[in-house]
Amino acid sequence: MDDFVQSLGLPFLAHRLKRASELILEGAATALRDQGFEAPARAGSTLLLLRSNGPTGITEIAYRLRLSHPLIIKLSAALAGAGLVENRSDPRDSRRRLIALTDKGAAEAERLERFVAALGHVLRTMFAEAGIDLFDAIGGFERAVEARPIENRLAETLAEQGRAM
Repeated sequence: MDDFVQSLGLPFLAHRLKRASELILEGAATALRDQGFEAPARAGSTLLLLRSNGPTGITEIAYRLRLSHPLIIKLSAALAGAGLVENRSDPRDSRRRLIALTDKGAAEAERLERFVAALGHVLRTMFAEAGIDLFDAIGGFERAVEARPIENRLAETLAEQGRAM
C-alpha cells in the first residue's frame, strides 16, 4: 500500500515520529497487558519518576518528564483509578497536592523497571537492524533545536527565499 505521508518527505517528519511513537507504545501496551500490568503504557515514566522521586506535585512531574500539565493530570487519574497512586497533601503547603505511589503502585513500578530493560534490549536490536541509533539521533536533534529553535531557522530560510524570488 502506498504510504502517502512518506511520499510527502522530510517536512512531515513529525508525523512519522508520532507514528513511530505510537508503534512503540502500542507494542509495549500489548506486552504490558500480557504481563499483567495495570498501568497504562503512557504512564510508565510517571510511575518510575514517583518511584525514584517519592511523592511529587503534578507541575513538577510535567516539568521533569517534559509533558503537558493536562496530560499528567489525565495519567495521574488513570493511575489513581487503578489503585497505583494516591493524592496527598503537601506537609509544607496544604493547598498543594502530591501524587504518591501506593504499595500496589510501588510493586508495579518495580516490575516495570524489569520490563523497560527488556524493551530497551528490543529497541537496541531494532536500531541495529535499521542501521541507526534513533535514541542518540533524537538526542542530537533535540540539542540542535535547543541551540537554535526550528522557528528561527525557518524564519531565516523563508526570508532568504523571499529575497531570491
